[in-house]
Amino acid sequence: MLLSNYLPSYLGLILILLMIFFGRAFRENWKNKNDGGLLKAWVYGLISFTSFIILALVPLDIQL
Repeated sequence: MLLSNYLPSYLGLILILLMIFFGRAFRENWKNKNDGGLLKAWVYGLISFTSFIILALVPLDIQL
């Protein structure tokens, strides 16, 4: 099951960076709305949303 697994901390960092960069690209393409920009915005938004959901639902393996 997905919720019983733990993500390593480096993967959490990668997911945060993906969420930030693709979220910014989503906003820029959503504002421009030129040829193909709306489709790109949806793709970037889905990548950002997916990384957010993984970060929110899957616990990180943090060892102190």
